[in-house]
Amino acid sequence: MAHPVRLQVLEILRENGPLTATELGERIGESPANTSFHLRTLAKYGFVVEAERGKGRSRPWRDATGGLMIPDAELEGEARRAAVAMVQGMRMMLVRQIERWVAVRSGYPKKWQATGFEMEFRTRMTAEELKKVGEQIQDLLEPYKRPASEVPKGAKGVTVAAWGFPTEPPTGESSRRSTR
Repeated sequence: MAHPVRLQVLEILRENGPLTATELGERIGESPANTSFHLRTLAKYGFVVEAERGKGRSRPWRDATGGLMIPDAELEGEARRAAVAMVQGMRMMLVRQIERWVAVRSGYPKKWQATGFEMEFRTRMTAEELKKVGEQIQDLLEPYKRPASEVPKGAKGVTVAAWGFPTEPPTGESSRRSTR
């Protein structure tokens, strides 16, 4: 799933909305056939869906998730390795988006320049509290996942990303075993 073409396809669909395999291929320098193959693979795992019924080969695809959480800690073996590789690829894609925002921020109207944010919050939490924070963030953002027909006038595509993780090294017998 972490194939660079698939990650590019996901990024473009999330930023630009529905596109056909031909349109996507033109943007990333791939043939429509290769792009279509990667779209079908992404669809098989629920990452993209057909946006609407097109005519013949002109079928637009769209992002099916609006966001993505991969519970790699719950997976094992090859599934875990694939999930970790995909998350790493998506994290790098997100870093590129952040860098792009920083580079072009001054070109946006003032009201948009003022809305973008970066934040860091450090505290101490239990594992249960951190899990709850993640769930609360998901709940907070859920109302903003909406079909194109319900998007308010003047809205732009945005990305809201959050990480929550322990910053202290693991301790105890189980961590010593895993680092050997």
